[in-house]
Amino acid sequence: MTALPGKRAVGPIEADGVALRLLEAGDLPMTLAWRNEDHIRQWFFASQVIAPEQHWVWWERYRTRDDDFVFIIEETVTLKRPVGQVALYNIDWSRRRAEFGRLLIGDNDARGLGLGRLACASLVEFGFAQWDLREIYLEVLANNLPAIAIYRDCGFSETHRLADRIVMTKRRTPSLP
Repeated sequence: MTALPGKRAVGPIEADGVALRLLEAGDLPMTLAWRNEDHIRQWFFASQVIAPEQHWVWWERYRTRDDDFVFIIEETVTLKRPVGQVALYNIDWSRRRAEFGRLLIGDNDARGLGLGRLACASLVEFGFAQWDLREIYLEVLANNLPAIAIYRDCGFSETHRLADRIVMTKRRTPSLP
């Protein structure tokens, strides 16, 4: 189990050649490099280049928040290294809902292997099963067709549109007695 001061202990989450573990300070140079790649940042709502100082300020706030969890995606079979990130954040513990996002595969060797889909499915299942969330939602740029395909494959459905964005939601299926 990994925990930062102010955050609940989590993880690692493992499934089918992928492990998700909480972001650590030592990951920041890697995640910043991934996030600043042109072909990745174009899909973020705030798509400007992020300076190292900005990333560190974000980290200082992030590490004490219990409503924001960024996970490093590690491929555990062939590459055996960190390849991307994914998150559950804006968690409303009382309403049992969270936002899904920050999904990216930053390692060139890992692109196209289905790891984003595996990470999405694993984190959503974890949120429902371990954190007892009832609903997970996301916003995605309407022209980000690869991400939309992943989200649909993971059970998200479009609920509405906001200008150039699509809002998608997945609700936990109640378990039978």
